[in-house]
Amino acid sequence: MHSFLLKLKQWVMFVSRQFALTGGVIMILLALITVISIIGRAFFGTSIQGDYELVEAGLAVAIFLFLTECQIKKGHVIVDFFTITLAKKKIYFLDATGNLLFTLVAGLLTWQLSIGGLESHQYLEQSMILELPIWMAYVPAVISTGLLTICCAIDTLLDYREYYHA
Repeated sequence: MHSFLLKLKQWVMFVSRQFALTGGVIMILLALITVISIIGRAFFGTSIQGDYELVEAGLAVAIFLFLTECQIKKGHVIVDFFTITLAKKKIYFLDATGNLLFTLVAGLLTWQLSIGGLESHQYLEQSMILELPIWMAYVPAVISTGLLTICCAIDTLLDYREYYHA
């Protein structure tokens, strides 16, 4: 079981790295869109049509693409002021419990994003200016939060294993 979790974690790490790189490329493209639009507005009296819509949707997608990498790198905010003096075993238990809670939240978020995306598709929701289908932004968000849920579950199991073997 432990070796399976470690192999699965390696796969999650690879996929999350690709997601994060994709999110970085999206952020660069959004920055370019913003700069070009501002320059166009300032010097030529025109901007990129729907630039706000593109930036809004692109940022949402990029943020979701970064979430799993942040979990893997343990980049989430942790206040360890009260736990810094605790024994390793207790810290493993608290980490595992925190990861368990995060697994539940990530799973709930995946579920709700799935419902939101399906409803957006069903009602043919579109952006106002470019008339882009809104559901398209839900797809990478659902996939990313699904991967985050798997990552958090693996971290939970590995941390509880460390707790019981410490």
